[in-house]
Amino acid sequence: MMQGWTDAEGPSDPLREELARFFTPRRVPATARDRALRDRGRSVTLGEGLIATVWGDGPAVLMAHGWESRGTHWGSFIDPLTEAGFRVIATDGPAHGDSPGARTHILECGLALAAVGRDLGGLAGVVGHSWGAAAAVIAASRGLQAERVVLLGGPATLRGVVSRWCRRREITGVEESRFHSIVEEIVGVPLDSLDITRLAPRLAQPALIVHDRGDEEIPVEEGMAVAATWPTSKLLLTERYGHRRLLLAKEVIAEVVDFLGGDPVGTEGRAGRPEQTANDAASRAAAARERDS
Repeated sequence: MMQGWTDAEGPSDPLREELARFFTPRRVPATARDRALRDRGRSVTLGEGLIATVWGDGPAVLMAHGWESRGTHWGSFIDPLTEAGFRVIATDGPAHGDSPGARTHILECGLALAAVGRDLGGLAGVVGHSWGAAAAVIAASRGLQAERVVLLGGPATLRGVVSRWCRRREITGVEESRFHSIVEEIVGVPLDSLDITRLAPRLAQPALIVHDRGDEEIPVEEGMAVAATWPTSKLLLTERYGHRRLLLAKEVIAEVVDFLGGDPVGTEGRAGRPEQTANDAASRAAAARERDS
């Protein structure tokens, strides 16, 4: 899978250890619940060797999980989507779940999704959460054919992802600058070129962007910024779910199913907040930037 830097080629400690952590997801073991859900579906290998599970029949919806997650963590979406007539394909991303690899990065995950899309043909939609939201947009910009895109709690910029990691790991100053440079070198392209806010204006698909105001991992302003740059997007802001419980919220799941089916989300979303257009999001994102400056 991931090419380029290895421990032997990396910088000296302690930055080498931090880089290893950054590119090495901890695998989440499958629980009994995960295994039961997987056994209800059909196991397949897609793209460049990714393990996936398929449930149902009909137009295909591809699900892209977040960092250190696995495909079966979409469990709450499976029955609502299949009952709506969709075929659901949930992959284990590179170096995640049952898929091969030890290390990975966001461009590799995006390209892996694009390869899965080529195997599947045209998709009714692609749904991504967190890291998977960024990978889904990168895949769409690299040829993934999906009629609609859903982003749940996704980031706006990759440099922001790296900066938040550095803050959590107390990497500051010159070392943080070096960390950014080395990450960019390993990924192989400028990080700014992968920013969702840079890719979104080039995408014609309708998008539903869902973000919780209390997201503790990716600030709500990131989702607002993505919506502000995606001309055909709709932004749904929720309360009380945080970053991970979006995947369990019945109101959010119902909105996603309706959106993928082509129905409008409506002026008042089930999640209890008025839906916003891209223009609304642009105004709110600008106000948030002004407050933070």
